Amino acid sequence: MAGTFKKIRRRLWLLLNIVVVLWLLAGVLCLQVPPDEFWPAAFVAFSLPGALVLNFLFLLYWAMRRSWLVVLPLATFLLGWSYYSRLVAVNLVREVPQGAKTLQVLSFNTHVFNAYDKRVKGVPQISDEMVDWVATHPADVFCLQEFYSYVNSNEFNNLNRIGTRYDKYKFTSTYETGRVKAEYGIAIFSKYPIIRGSTIYFPNTQKYTTNRVAWADIDVQGDTVRVYGVHLQSMSIRSEDIENTYTAIGDEESFKKEGLNLARRLKRGFIARTLQVQLLLEHIRESPYPVIVCGDFNDIPFSYTYDQLARELENAFVEAGSGVGATYNGPIPFLRIDNQFYSEGLEAIDYETHYEMGLSDHFPVSATYVLEPKVAADR
Repeated sequence: MAGTFKKIRRRLWLLLNIVVVLWLLAGVLCLQVPPDEFWPAAFVAFSLPGALVLNFLFLLYWAMRRSWLVVLPLATFLLGWSYYSRLVAVNLVREVPQGAKTLQVLSFNTHVFNAYDKRVKGVPQISDEMVDWVATHPADVFCLQEFYSYVNSNEFNNLNRIGTRYDKYKFTSTYETGRVKAEYGIAIFSKYPIIRGSTIYFPNTQKYTTNRVAWADIDVQGDTVRVYGVHLQSMSIRSEDIENTYTAIGDEESFKKEGLNLARRLKRGFIARTLQVQLLLEHIRESPYPVIVCGDFNDIPFSYTYDQLARELENAFVEAGSGVGATYNGPIPFLRIDNQFYSEGLEAIDYETHYEMGLSDHFPVSATYVLEPKVAADR
């Protein structure tokens, strides 16, 4: 009897393992489907981390039981390693080659430096701390999304506080709004000269939005690097929406309502970013220089947006980071929606998520790149 039960249990676990492998394969295939053509594929791809984790647990389970069935999750693990590396990065510390030319880039969604929270007691000091943290960071280039600057205010004239005060070159792609005529958008600051810069506007977004791409050609001691500051379509999901969904668990009607609300917003974001990432890639392909593409992509590494970029560019977190690298500072843990990608002619040797700066709804990320010699880059 005990032997029969053991066989049934073994077959059940094997069946579940096969289901997980099929789930994983479906998720990988769905990564390649444009959400504007078939949006349900985006939700399947979004669930891929669950399949990756469960497959790894099956690997441990069969290994501890010393079963030959470990071959199934092990083969899946090895063949799918590139997707596991998107989830968790494992890299050794690398030293800067002697005499190498380097460029450190900081990317940060500043949440308008909490400017609109001034009404809350104590927040002006928080905003000051955020601005000063950015302004004094040792990075060579800053790409700031949801940048805010109010020229007629000493406290929030951030073009001056970050750029002019520290003798940095700057390029901004902003729009002016509100009674105070403040500027919102994307700002690129650099200690090296900015040769030129421009903006990629998205036709499927409103005029007054920070969702856009700013780019700047930067002269790094005789070599030119094009840096893109990216802010793709937001989900428009507030922390309260997620918390309401959590609290609705147990109330079927309320949970269904909140869940459908989140699903609709996710769907709109998936579809909008499909066109946006294609426009971005078309521009990148025309660049005569090595590129660094950084910012708030509002999508996880298991999305059509990320996958399209990863097909043509390297990801700094994957190549030089460690751990999970979560960048969303909100109620959903482990989300990495801020990234830095780079092209040939560059090599990422260091990557860091700055958890010490937790005053925005995003954590800043920085990466250090080695500029490869021109001769080597042309091969």
